[in-house]
Parts: sequence; C-alpha cells; structure tokens
Amino acid sequence: MKTYPINLIGLERRRCVVVGGGVVAARKVAGLLEAGAHVVVISPRIVPALQKYLAADRITLLCRAYRPGDLQGAFLVIAATDDPEVNRAVAQEAESRGCLVNVVTEPALSNFIVPAVVRRGELTIAISSGGASPSLARHLRIQLEKTIGKEYAILTELLGELRLAVQGKDEDMRRRRALVQRALSSQILQIIREEGREAARAYLKHLLDEP
Repeated sequence: MKTYPINLIGLERRRCVVVGGGVVAARKVAGLLEAGAHVVVISPRIVPALQKYLAADRITLLCRAYRPGDLQGAFLVIAATDDPEVNRAVAQEAESRGCLVNVVTEPALSNFIVPAVVRRGELTIAISSGGASPSLARHLRIQLEKTIGKEYAILTELLGELRLAVQGKDEDMRRRRALVQRALSSQILQIIREEGREAARAYLKHLLDEP
C-alpha cells in the first residue's frame, strides 16, 4: 500500500473522534493525546486506561453506541470497535463528511494509517510498513527507542534555538546549514548526557560565536 507521510498539527483545535472503548481504542487515544488532540470517545463501555483519561478530564466521553450523525464537525475519526458493521458505518459517514478516517481492522476503508511512533520532545520518528507488517513497524520502533534516547529531545530544542539565532544573525542559508551540520558532527550529544542542557547550550553558543 503506497503511503504519503505527514505530521498533523493543531489537533487541539479540531474534533477528533474515536469510536470504541477497548484496548486498541485506548492506544489510539494515547497517541492522539500525545499530539495534543482534543479527543471525543464514543462507546458504552471503556477500559481502565480510558477511564483514567476521563477522570483526568483529558477526553470527552459519549457513553453509548455510535449513532449516524456523531461525526458532525469531526476532522479526524478512528473506528476501533469489535463490530465490523459499526466500523464500516463509521467509515462511510466519515468519508461522506470529508474526514480523515482510520478503520483499525480494515485499512482498505481508511484514508490514513497510524504509524509506529518514537517521540523525543519535539522530535517525532514515524515507521510504517504500509500496512504490510505492523509487527515489523513495532519491532523497528522498539529498536529505535533503544538508540534514540531522551537526550535527543534536548538536542532538538537546542538546535531550534540555534536555528533562530542564526536566522537573526546571518541570512546566508549555506552558513546556517554548515553551523547545524557542525553541531551535529560534534560531541554535543555526549555533552548533553554527561553535563546537561545548559552546558550543551553554552557549547552551541561557542560554535555560533566562532568565525
């Protein structure tokens, strides 16, 4: 299955609906919450993980079965029930309303699939097999989680600061790229691991100030 990867932004301003209250639905809700989404769950019963989100006021719950019309105003929809007929009905309504829709059990009814994701702060790494082998995508995610540690979250933040500083100081795109490449090829990750954020920030400032 051919795919075109994108990263959605601004989900906190959009209605994101998950139909289903089981373990799979809870995983999908967790991913949406990590992206800052406002999530509406439609299900007569929900698993403990979703109950925790509800108690923390992180999701809105419609405690009943899905009804036609529930997707009005939705931007993104995930159908994650154990009833194929309900999932198809959700997909049909979502399609008619022009929503992004993922049916977890039937990719053919979807217009997007959810990749395996590694998050380190603002850094997001997505792995997809195009639906051919979700198990392989999960395996690779686990391998990357071992390799890409928490220090990459700090590195991403500091490189963002460096980018803004260089933009304000010099309009030469080649110099900007050279500075970032120099930072990436330096011992910056080791400094973050051993000395922390402020030491790494000072090191990057030193690189920036060098002629």
